[in-house]
Parts: sequence; C-alpha cells; structure tokens
Amino acid sequence: MRGALRFGRSTGGDAPALQPAVYLADHRSSGPFLTLLRYRELLRQLVIREVKLRYKRSVLGFAWTVLSPLFAMAIFTMVFSKIFGAAPNYPLYVITALLGWNLFSLGTSRGLDSVVINGPIIRKVFVPKAIFPVAAVASQVVNFLFSLVPLVLFMVAIGAGFGWSLLWLPIPLFSLTCFALGIALLLGTFNVFFRDVKYFYEAGVMAWFYATPVFYPAEIVPDRFRFLLHFNPMYALLESLRVPIYRGTAPPLGLLITGLVISLLTLTIGWTIFHRLESRFIHYV
Repeated sequence: MRGALRFGRSTGGDAPALQPAVYLADHRSSGPFLTLLRYRELLRQLVIREVKLRYKRSVLGFAWTVLSPLFAMAIFTMVFSKIFGAAPNYPLYVITALLGWNLFSLGTSRGLDSVVINGPIIRKVFVPKAIFPVAAVASQVVNFLFSLVPLVLFMVAIGAGFGWSLLWLPIPLFSLTCFALGIALLLGTFNVFFRDVKYFYEAGVMAWFYATPVFYPAEIVPDRFRFLLHFNPMYALLESLRVPIYRGTAPPLGLLITGLVISLLTLTIGWTIFHRLESRFIHYV
C-alpha cells in the first residue's frame, strides 16, 4: 500500500495546506489465505459484530439462537406431523436438518450483502475483501454451535441416545460450512455488480428449502423424481448431518464423500472467482 499527501490551496500564506492522505492500493490481495491469517483479529471482531447485530435491540437477545429453532420445530410438528407420521420421532427429524439449513441460508444471505454493506470500509482502507463473507458464514457457525444446546436438551427430554455416531458430526459440519462459504463468495461477488442478485436469491433459496427433505422424509418423493435429490447438494449435506443424530448411526459413506467433494469444489470456484474480481469492487461499492 502506498500513501500520498495531496496539497490544496492555502487561504493565507504561501505554504500549501495539507489535506488528508489519499491511499492508493492494489485492491486484490496477492495471497488471500495468508492475508486472512494476518487479519485474524479483524475477522474475530467481525464475527462478534455479526452475532451481536442479528439480535440487536431485541428483548431476549442471544436467547433467540436457542429459542428460534425450537419454535420452528414446534410449528412444523403441529402442521406436518400427522401428514408425515411415517417418520418416527418427527420433531427430532425436523430440528436436526433445520439447524443445518439455518446455517446455510443465513450464512449465504448475510455473505451476499457483506461486501456491499462494508463498502465504506473498503473505500477507506485496505482489508482482504473475502474477510466479510468469511465472517458472515463463521458467525452462523457460532450460532449453530449455540443452537446445539436446545437440541441436546430436547434429546435428553425425549430419551434419545447419545452414541459414538455423534463423532461423525464434524465432517458434515465442515462440508456444510465450506459449501455455504463457497456460495456466499459467489453471491457476494455477483451482488457487487448486480444488486438484483439479492432478490433472485431470496426467492430461489425459499424454493430450494421446499425442494430439500428438511421437514418431510425423502421416501415420500415419487420414485420417478427421487433421482433429482442427488442433484441437490443440500440433500447430501443435511442427510449426513441428520443421520448420526436422528438414527444414531454413521452417515452413509456415499453421502459423506459426495457432500465433501461438492463443498470443496464449490468453495474453490467461489474463492477463485471472488479473488479474480475483487480488484474491481472498489468501483462499485
């Protein structure tokens, strides 16, 4: 980064009046991963800010992280438990996938706007642009971890078992986080240049939710359409997350590998496109 002082006309005397420094910088970081590592303290502060902003001025504050999934589970249970009665222990079936879906949908939605919202910071000082979508997704991972509290309490209340299968959870959680970050980087990039992306995604993510077996079992999908589930990345990711908790068994290896491959591929594509175009962000935010 190069700093330069710009001079203006003096109102009195011959000496030029000093104006604030104008900083010229390459707005694309050459080593994005190392740059993020150097800015880890800023990343930590941004994650804390994201978590706090979500419940700012609400009466219950951070308690909504615990209460929100419970309320959603209760609503889905009251409305759909009779319809999908074939799924045993329906409330647990719903909440396990709902927590993963919330991580993805909220992380990508916040990541979509993150670069534009932080435009004033980007225009004033150099920061790695990817730090904003990374912070948006990381904050939702924090919310996910806190939302495990009501899940554990609920499992205790209904007498669900806690087995060794739970040790598989870090793998689908890692895959889900990588996938959310990859989508957030792609959306954040396109949203800089085309603000309509936000409105298209809001409609698209709602349709995506209903196309994913979150509150209904995959078995009710007609056989002739069931193959479409394998083209839905969220099916593999959520099912890998749900099976160790709901069924108490290891997730199917095929789903686990599929989710991991898709997630890493999405993250690689998202990061590459973001990094190649970030030098132009300064002209649009």
